[in-house]
Formats: sequence, structure tokens, C-alpha cells
Amino acid sequence: MLYTAKCYWPGIDAVEFDRVASSRLSRRSTESPSIVYRGALLFPDDDLVLCLFGAASRAAVKQAAERARVPCERVIASIWLPAPDGAGIDAHEALEPDDVRSQRRNQ
Repeated sequence: MLYTAKCYWPGIDAVEFDRVASSRLSRRSTESPSIVYRGALLFPDDDLVLCLFGAASRAAVKQAAERARVPCERVIASIWLPAPDGAGIDAHEALEPDDVRSQRRNQ
């Protein structure tokens, strides 16, 4: 099932989230096959991050977030609705800030 972890995170930006939390969440996913980190949406003006997971339960998502030191205030059951014309964003075309994209290229 797909879950969204709602994380109020004052001051977080894309570079910091990618450096700190994204790597921890990805690592947790490889350690526990019952939970898969799918990515996140960052709303910097609202100090909000929505992290997406495939998992068996809300509790598994909450535990993974806590172990990764991500400030998750709520876990929400979610449904992915792709674009009806198939024009959805694929993983290689994900929209991200230029500073994050350039850091990925330099790694």
C-alpha cells in the first residue's frame, strides 16, 4: 500500500533534504524489504515535506521515519493517480531544483 508521511520541517531545503533525509530513508528501505521509500515532495515556503512509501502498514512508515530522524507528524494512506494521457513524469525527468540536479551530476 502507498503511504505519505507528512513532515513539518522548518528550514529544510532541497539540498539539505537530499543530503540528510533522502539517503537515510533509502538506506532504511534496503534494510527492510517490507518498506520502500519512493521519494518526496518538498514545499519549502510551508516548511513541509511529503515522503512517499510503499509499506504494509502506517506503523512501519512511522518507525522508518523515526529511525531516519525525519520529523513525521502523520502517516496518511494514499492513492497514486497517474496522468490519464500517460504523460506522467518518469524518474529520469523528475522536476527538481537546479542546485539538487547539479549536485547529482557531480557525484
